Amino acid sequence: MVDDSPAETSTDDSRLSRRGYLLAAGGLGAGLAGGYAGYRHLLEGRPDDSPPLGDPPERREDFLWLGGTLWRDDAVRENLFAFARRHDLAVVLVKTHSSETPLTENLEALLTAASEFDLEVWLNVGLLNDVPAETFVSDEDARERHLDRLREVARLHGDLFDTGRIILWQEAPVMGQWVEGGDWNEAAVDNLIEFGPEIFDAQKRAIEGANDALDVGFFVHFPYIVDSKRPEVFEALARGLRRRNADPDFAAVDFYRGWYEKDVGPERADEAVRSLVTNARAALENRPVFYLGQSHTINPNHTPSKQAMRMNLRASIDAGAAGLSWYARSGYEPTESGFDPFVPNVEGAELDGDSINTATIARDRFLYPWLATLETGHGFDADEAFDLWLLGDGFDFHDHRLSVRTADGTWEYVGDFGGYADGDYPDGSGATDRATVFRALDRDRLLEDGALECRVETADGSSGATLQSAFAMPCDPDAYVSERDAAAFAREDAPLEAVSLGHASERTALAPGERQRVTVPVDGRGASLERLRHPDHLEVLDRLAAFEEREDVDPSARFDLWVRGSDLAEPSAVPPILDADGTERAPADVGIVASTDDAAVCYGLERERFLADGGLELADGADASVETAYAMPYAGRATFRSPARVAELLSEQPGEASIFSLERVEPE
Repeated sequence: MVDDSPAETSTDDSRLSRRGYLLAAGGLGAGLAGGYAGYRHLLEGRPDDSPPLGDPPERREDFLWLGGTLWRDDAVRENLFAFARRHDLAVVLVKTHSSETPLTENLEALLTAASEFDLEVWLNVGLLNDVPAETFVSDEDARERHLDRLREVARLHGDLFDTGRIILWQEAPVMGQWVEGGDWNEAAVDNLIEFGPEIFDAQKRAIEGANDALDVGFFVHFPYIVDSKRPEVFEALARGLRRRNADPDFAAVDFYRGWYEKDVGPERADEAVRSLVTNARAALENRPVFYLGQSHTINPNHTPSKQAMRMNLRASIDAGAAGLSWYARSGYEPTESGFDPFVPNVEGAELDGDSINTATIARDRFLYPWLATLETGHGFDADEAFDLWLLGDGFDFHDHRLSVRTADGTWEYVGDFGGYADGDYPDGSGATDRATVFRALDRDRLLEDGALECRVETADGSSGATLQSAFAMPCDPDAYVSERDAAAFAREDAPLEAVSLGHASERTALAPGERQRVTVPVDGRGASLERLRHPDHLEVLDRLAAFEEREDVDPSARFDLWVRGSDLAEPSAVPPILDADGTERAPADVGIVASTDDAAVCYGLERERFLADGGLELADGADASVETAYAMPYAGRATFRSPARVAELLSEQPGEASIFSLERVEPE
């Protein structure tokens, strides 16, 4: 769903719509009963000689998806290239629309810039914007003009890079002229199945003839892969390709779980993600499938929570995604739905310029899932990384260019620090001009001599700013501190020094056109950032950390019990919960409990024991008064919610809490 338009996708006459697809048959139906049951029909229907669906890849190839609005702005592009370089991500450069300007002319400067950052580059090209599908197969001249453009792109890529990938199409048959004029309708679906194999075969052969170092794959819209919609479309397309001996080397897929989650809850959204990846893998006989997930606010004004992004990450990894990315949407849609949305887009923002995307107007929502993704990658060790907090006053957008000295003595550009993209943000929106955090930096490369050397170059046109302090902090993906919170901690004189690896606190004026050096001595061991985030719940968080280190703990097999009422301040006042055999169990005996007077939480209960057959049931006769109890997906340490926060959410978002819950009961 890489769709930057502000409105719903429309179709002609009686055909299809995104909303209609999602609400059809009541969302994800009973066919998604859990686990992998929903896609077994595809496995059973595959040819007898097809290989079984193998284990997930041992090493993922994660990638950064960069649409045109993310690479046309020089500063935005440089920051994202630097981000990809330091986290070893491939970049996907998207050029979806044809124009009078040759495709290579559009891409040459961009590819050259990417090569200077030493990046692995993939391309998303080959959409049928210049020629309709039927014309492609019937008009040799039109077809060759299209293929010549692809050959030129492939040769240009080969001049600069040794390897890479080309993703043909985008959300086919939504994007491109699968029918003349580009409507998304049933005829477009029919043409994808009928003409898609011949089109892909010709495109793939043309690219390979020009540059055989490129892997070539395609990108089909999610309703034609995911269970409960029309997975038979993707399977039919794959069969057509096999008949032509034109199997793709891989597939790219996207699914933004908010489309389902806001209506049917997180479990079915997880099942949709799993079915998307596994169905694609099965149809392509276990070839790599790359997944693009949601960190952005999608068109129906849904913004994900930290927990939703974590669940999305787990579901796609469990399904065997060969690589992951998080879409950075262009444009600004105020948040209207989403349970506990992380860095919501507030009503009333008025933004200036063309640099509007998730990474520039909701930066933490871009960085949060990426840090969680890095943590799950091959060879990552948080103890070998650190975060750099730059705290000050008056940071403007992309005015201050940060470079750091590496172990070999060279200066390496890390990124620009400063506020959000230019515009008028309402008070309390989370936009900050006081803090920027660079995360998961390499200790060995940057802290070899016991100090971090920083160089700051301030733009000539800057209005100036003050860097008040710089902190080298532990990298702790499960204790993520947002930039807004980092600024608040600095204002409130929180004990930053006590948890840091080292800091420099001399105020440094960042005057226009000047270059400054700042050295951060690293002389401390650091401590958990939970001391800043949840100082009143350290014991609970320590217990959760120890609990999650056990090999038998599967987050998807656990849940958290939220109880709302009164007189709940003592954990012993929380009513017992009935086991599967009817036995009353004190929550503190079977989970980890924290409570306030009006809300209590029991973390980490077993679903099989307490949500089986009869469902969630609390015992009668407790001292506390219980209004409502919710079985919620297990949040854990990474997306920990305190009892006070739980009480706020149940008060502010009761409807969303019910949708997000696994089960809700109101004791008599």
